[in-house]
Amino acid sequence: MTDVCSQCGNEYKRIGTHWSSSKSCNHPSFSKEQLEIITGLLMGDGWIESIDKRNPALRSEMISKKYLQYVDKKLGIFGNGVKLLKTAEESAQDARNRNFSPGAKKENYSDVYYWSSMNHPELQRFSDWYSTGGKVWPENIELTPIVLKHWYCGDGHWSNVSSCNNIVISMSKEVNNTEKVNKMFEESNLPSPSNYNISKRKGDGVKCNAQFTVEQSEELWKYMGEPLPDFEYKWPQGYYST
Repeated sequence: MTDVCSQCGNEYKRIGTHWSSSKSCNHPSFSKEQLEIITGLLMGDGWIESIDKRNPALRSEMISKKYLQYVDKKLGIFGNGVKLLKTAEESAQDARNRNFSPGAKKENYSDVYYWSSMNHPELQRFSDWYSTGGKVWPENIELTPIVLKHWYCGDGHWSNVSSCNNIVISMSKEVNNTEKVNKMFEESNLPSPSNYNISKRKGDGVKCNAQFTVEQSEELWKYMGEPLPDFEYKWPQGYYST
C-alpha cells in the first residue's frame, strides 16, 4: 500500500519517512479536529513517545479495537493502523507468571490492541505536558466536545448507583491540581466537578476521581453528543440516538 504526497504528487510506501527526509516536502499539519482527538486521548491513556526527539509519535494501548480503529480513521494518513498487542490467553499467562493471579484464566481477560500515529514534528507542541518528567496537563486545555469526549471515554465512567446517573472521571495524576481542573471546566463554560474523591491505592499512590452531580452530568452528556465506538455503555440511552 502506498500514499500520495499532496506536495510533490509522488507515491511512497512510507510517506512519513519521505516527509522527514525531503528538502522540499514537509509533514502536513493536523486539522483542528485531529488535534482535539489527540488532546483528549493524551489526557487519558495515550502518551507521546520520544517527546525529546525531532519527530515524536502518539501511542495508545487498550482492549477496545473499534475505538482505536475510529481514531486511526480520523487521523487519516497520520495513523499507522491497529495491531493486536497481547491475546487474552497471553495476559492470563503473564498474570500467572508474575504470581499476580496464580489461577488466572483467559475468560477473565481481553485481547489488548495497540495504535500509533506516524512520527510528526507537530507533536512537539505537547512537550510541556512532560516538562516535569511525568505527564501533567497544562493549564490552557480547552475542553471542546471532542476533547472532553475522548478523555471521558478513556478515563471516565457512568455511575448509576441507586438510579442516579452521574459522571465520574479518574484523574489520579492531577490529584494536586484540582484548582487547575476546575478552571479548565469553568473557562469552557462547563460545570466544574462537584467533588473530588481521593483515596489511597493498595500499595503506593492515591486515586482521585472527579465527580459530577446528576444535573452536571446531564449537561456534560448533552455537550459531548454521540458516544464513541465501543463506549456507548458510558452514556444513558436518552442522551444519544440509536
